[in-house]
This record gives sequence, structure tokens and C-alpha cells, in this order.
Amino acid sequence: MGAGQYHATLVFTNTSATACTLTGYPGVSYVTASGEQSGNAATRAPGQIVTVTLDPGTKAAARLHDTNGMGGFEPQQCQLSPATGLRVYPPDQKDALFIPWQTEHCAGPDIHSFTIGPIQPGTAPR
Repeated sequence: MGAGQYHATLVFTNTSATACTLTGYPGVSYVTASGEQSGNAATRAPGQIVTVTLDPGTKAAARLHDTNGMGGFEPQQCQLSPATGLRVYPPDQKDALFIPWQTEHCAGPDIHSFTIGPIQPGTAPR
């Protein structure tokens, strides 16, 4: 991690009684207190696509990356905005999850610094 940026891990846990699979990328975006998307959704970072079979109770993860606050962008370009959480769509799902996460991020229309990696087995994606 360098100055002005962060990495975080999204962990998906199979809470059902049967095995399931995840393949590809989750959909992720910042959301405001009113539940509206703030800024651009995360773009897909390069990475190996694998199908992860999750037995009950097992986990898979994907890596997030973004700038911290202004992250070196000009104020007018950045349009620093508050977010109260993340809207997360597991791969190939239409129902989103909400993860509370208080932060400020660049929400300008030309900013594409927010990225998500593909699902990987375990809790420490590469």
C-alpha cells in the first residue's frame, strides 16, 4: 500500500447448508446515506478468473483498491464525497448486500480509481 491509497478484502461466506460456486467479479459501488450510488462503480482489476466451490461455512474473497480521500486528484476533478457504505453484488447475482463503511472518496465522473479483483479461494486474494 502506498501513500494516498488503500487495499481492502471483501470476504464472502457460504452460510447455507449446501455447496455453492462463485466465479468472476463482484459488483461494488459506494453508496450515500440515502442509498444512492456515489461516483463510478468499481472497475475490474486484472486477475485470474477461477470457479471457487464453497462448502457450507467456507470463504472466498476479492480485493478492493482505491485512493484515500483526494488521492492526488485536483479538487474539481475529484469531487470528494461522503459514503456510508458499499453496495456489493456477488458474482452473477441480482440481489445486493450492504456493507457499512464510512469514508470519503472521489466521486467525479472522470475518476476510475476504485477497482475490484476477481473472486479467489480463501480470505487472502492475490
